Amino acid sequence: MKLSDTQLVILSAAAKHPERLAYPPQRLPAGARQTVAKALLKNALVTAAHRASYEAIAKWMVDGDDVLLEITDTGLRAIGIDPNEGDAASHPAPTGAEDPAPQQEDAPAPEATQDAPVAAPRASLRDAATALLAAWDDEENRATDIVGALEDPMRALRAALAGKPSRTPREPGALRKPREGTKQETVLALLRRDEGATIAQIIEATGWQSHTVRGFLAGLKRKGITVEVLERIRQVGPNKDGAKGSYSIYRIAG
Repeated sequence: MKLSDTQLVILSAAAKHPERLAYPPQRLPAGARQTVAKALLKNALVTAAHRASYEAIAKWMVDGDDVLLEITDTGLRAIGIDPNEGDAASHPAPTGAEDPAPQQEDAPAPEATQDAPVAAPRASLRDAATALLAAWDDEENRATDIVGALEDPMRALRAALAGKPSRTPREPGALRKPREGTKQETVLALLRRDEGATIAQIIEATGWQSHTVRGFLAGLKRKGITVEVLERIRQVGPNKDGAKGSYSIYRIAG
């Protein structure tokens, strides 16, 4: 069973809680908390717990109801913990008359080995950072073992950082390549045309305000990108607006 980093953090903290209660990460938005709770319940990793009363931070909101969630044996196995470990009743000591060897010969592998994920899926950098913050802000972790609670999120964050490809340094003055389909890319395409573009054309293509367009052009100049005035059109004469009707055509040089 593959678990998200957030699920791993929640279940790991619940396994260490004296009553096995799973606490909702406080920094996680309410909608995301409900989604996580439903996923945990659907996969039987937790179950609704019944307590006479409990602190508000331990309660989850699921379909409009406040509920307490308790980690199940399935949830323990999912994070590699044998629910029967340390239970003397489940592991009676062998007597001299017993011969356990034949019984173990064909014994199936422990369920924890079957259910525990071999390797957690690599999370994105944002997901790993969110899981780390959630573990850090969880007051239950602070009251029990904050260092242990941070181990898995820190490991996921390091993996995300290690898997992030390094960026090729840009040459001084080189224009950063904009994301495809953005307004910046649209403006640059207009400015690279042989005929260039006017402020009015850029406004029509992007929906920007005039001051935004001029600020963008000024930003290009600060980055070492030369934006030249290809032509100044002056509308002066009868039925014209004079200087107010004049405009310039801009183009990226080179």
